Amino acid sequence: MTRTGWIVTAISTVVALIIGFGAGWWVQGTSEEPDPPAPPAPRSTHPDDVEERPETGFDPVVVDLDQTHDFGDGFSIGLSGFERRVEEGGVDPDTGEEGDLPYLSWTVEVTNEGSATVPSGLVTRSCSVGDPLRESGSPVLGDSVNPPESLEPGQSGSWDEDCWADEDDRQIQYTVEFHDQDFVPLYPPVTFAGSVG
Repeated sequence: MTRTGWIVTAISTVVALIIGFGAGWWVQGTSEEPDPPAPPAPRSTHPDDVEERPETGFDPVVVDLDQTHDFGDGFSIGLSGFERRVEEGGVDPDTGEEGDLPYLSWTVEVTNEGSATVPSGLVTRSCSVGDPLRESGSPVLGDSVNPPESLEPGQSGSWDEDCWADEDDRQIQYTVEFHDQDFVPLYPPVTFAGSVG
């Protein structure tokens, strides 16, 4: 091949590469799909996350530990039987603490004195203890820890609750809220607050 042939071949190769890369970049730029939209933020189901809760028009209710709250349609709720106990060899998954762990236990009592069946099986519950209050987990050690699915008119029911609490934790705040199948609150959240021995 002559010198002129080498030059022509080299120039042709360079031009082909430039055209090829240019065409590739142009095709990539025009065929590139837009970034997919960001997925929606996960919806919180935590009872204290007020911004994520559905609008219900309900105002939270706060009552003393020894009070019974009537929701206004004959459905009422109250707490009884507070006791201090110790779980031997327990584990608090929230703090990682292990050993003989003290906790508070009590019974939640619900009554339907109205004229319609009340769904009562889907609830959100939370507990805080101490001064100042700090959120605490539940060891779930009771014999009957599930609320009744529903209450017919004239029917009552109950379930066991508990909350990790040191022996010097005197203040307790327990909040419960009843929901329907779509997690829409049926009644205002009720907080029982006070001091225990």
